[in-house]
Amino acid sequence: MIKRIHEVKLRHVAAIKLAKEVCIAISHGTSTEITNFLRDVLGEATVRGITEIVKLCIQFFPELIWISPNDKFGKRLTSKAVQYRQERTLSLFLKVSSTNGLSLVPGPTEEESHQMMEAAADYAAAEYQPRFDAVTNVAGAAFQMQREIQWYKAMESWCIPHVANGYYDQKTYWIKFMDKHKALIEKGEKWVKDTANSCMLASALIATILFAAAFTMPGGNDDKTGAPLLLGQDSFLIFAISDALGLFSSVTAILLFLAILTSRYEAQDFLYSLPKKIIMGLSLLFLSLAFMLVAFAATLTIVLDKRLEWVLIPVTLLASLPVALFAVLQLPLLYQMIKSTYGPSIFRPKSIWDGANYIEQDQ
Repeated sequence: MIKRIHEVKLRHVAAIKLAKEVCIAISHGTSTEITNFLRDVLGEATVRGITEIVKLCIQFFPELIWISPNDKFGKRLTSKAVQYRQERTLSLFLKVSSTNGLSLVPGPTEEESHQMMEAAADYAAAEYQPRFDAVTNVAGAAFQMQREIQWYKAMESWCIPHVANGYYDQKTYWIKFMDKHKALIEKGEKWVKDTANSCMLASALIATILFAAAFTMPGGNDDKTGAPLLLGQDSFLIFAISDALGLFSSVTAILLFLAILTSRYEAQDFLYSLPKKIIMGLSLLFLSLAFMLVAFAATLTIVLDKRLEWVLIPVTLLASLPVALFAVLQLPLLYQMIKSTYGPSIFRPKSIWDGANYIEQDQ
């Protein structure tokens, strides 16, 4: 595996070096020849998210930042990056402005603002990329919809205001966005409902078990006062606390999943409202499962105390196996959800001119 990774890295380095040699070879041609030669290359690299090629071409020939790849719409590179949802490419055209916000370099004209808003409202990237969910690196249709809204909101803030809030073909860009994403909204709604139903069933089972355990105290109760006989033991205290926390966690998770099932499922809900509820629900479900197994281990310690002490360690390890399995299977999904909702923006500016000092030496 290490050798295979090394070979892939070598091919990558060799490809960049070859592209660099090509740029040096054609640098002696006229501006028109250079533009005609690299127009399609830049367009394809932008669409596929190959930022190294885009950076290299613009570092050698800065005027190419203004060109439009060969297509019937004459879109600039920034519009093509938006159309095919390539945030890595788009980040090359961003910079930190004087107001600590993000702006495009060079700033979008009115025509380009129209193109970028139309590209943000469209869903062409899913047709171009058969495995678009793998390209966007998000979990489920609901979070793909969240990513689409993030793209639209970003373009809305970057483009000229009267264009972003204007009309195109007698419709606002937001209405066009809704029309183009109807199928994705339906898929996202189905994904959220299926997830909420499954998780609510698991939460209800855990809540039932923990509620019954709360009235079946290990060791029994005093016949006169009704107080637990083992009230002073540490294991009983751990049982009582973990049972209560697990019950509260599972009941809260049920309420959150119920709120998800009764949601409106408007497009705006996929941006923050639904993801927050799913993240909180899954987190509480994980905690309730962990607390339930802690309560089981504590009860087992009370029952087998000074009888079969050698059984405690293997049984406790087996009891922790479901928690570990849940963590392995579900925590990566939960991490992607948290990163997509609360993590840093996908539109982080990267300088085109990083590492450009070697170009003058070669030329």
